[in-house]
Amino acid sequence: MWWSPRIEALQSKQPAALRWLETFALFGIALAVRLSVGQFYGGMPSLTFYPVLLIVALVFGWKEATAVLVLSVAVGLYLFLPPGMYLQPVGWLIVGGMTVVIIGALKSLSQQLALANERQRVLFRELQHRIANTLHSVLGTLEIAERRIDTAPAEAKSILREQMRRISASARVHRRLNDPSLFGRGLKPILYDAVAAIIDTKSIQINIDVEDVGLSFDQMSTITMIVIEIANNAQKHVYERGLGMRFWISVTAVPQNRAILCVKDNGPGWSSHNTAHDDRAQGLTILQDLAEQLHGTLTINAGSGTEITVVFPAMAAGRTLECKRRVRLYPGSRAI
Repeated sequence: MWWSPRIEALQSKQPAALRWLETFALFGIALAVRLSVGQFYGGMPSLTFYPVLLIVALVFGWKEATAVLVLSVAVGLYLFLPPGMYLQPVGWLIVGGMTVVIIGALKSLSQQLALANERQRVLFRELQHRIANTLHSVLGTLEIAERRIDTAPAEAKSILREQMRRISASARVHRRLNDPSLFGRGLKPILYDAVAAIIDTKSIQINIDVEDVGLSFDQMSTITMIVIEIANNAQKHVYERGLGMRFWISVTAVPQNRAILCVKDNGPGWSSHNTAHDDRAQGLTILQDLAEQLHGTLTINAGSGTEITVVFPAMAAGRTLECKRRVRLYPGSRAI
């Protein structure tokens, strides 16, 4: 089904009026060919329109194909129907309708497979990046523990225990990320678990607010991956350096059946244009890919802290809200 994404991209670039004009032009060509061959097809005058029906269904869609089918049956009934074969148009409608339905179903299945493949590709890239950052963090922690194991063995043991907990939590989040039952309690708990696997909730204040905006499982999974990537960057470039102490996440409804994901820290700020000399360039690429998975728009503001927003289509509409700061503080979190 390699053709479906390409044809879908071609169709999406064409205005509706142009698609209908091309549809009628193809039907006109088919009619002209049928008139030119005369009685060549004998008792099957509709066969000349089937190739056009297949092309239109494949390239444009079921609406245009249905229009071609109706026009073909009407013209065939009026101009080409042999005497005494009044039930033949019913057969044309049945066969043509099944053709349109089958092609439409195959296109839909191909599109779903292409989207699933793209989601897996992005997830794999995010997982690779996350694992690399996790190993880097583990290496730094082990180096600290090694320096203190002789002078402060209790502290070294505590450091190792905390790092083991965070690695275990991170692995648990990634392992369950594709499990639909994970989001049975809603998006907020999994976001907190994902952030807690990366950011030290004992020293950093985590604030999460999620409105009910009718998110699908795929959307919640993608949002979780976005938050994981942002939290990882914030932990590495802000909190490990003692440059911030708060982390905000909100998912709210905005007008026109859209939602906005907003993630913010109170660090020194990070500009998306200044990524040439660190690993944030790869992280930014992953964020852009994930935003595209949501059919959303990614924006990064680096004024007072770094604020990353993604506006994307959602099921429910609501009022316009900015990134929230006054939201519930999860138990166990406190500000330094």
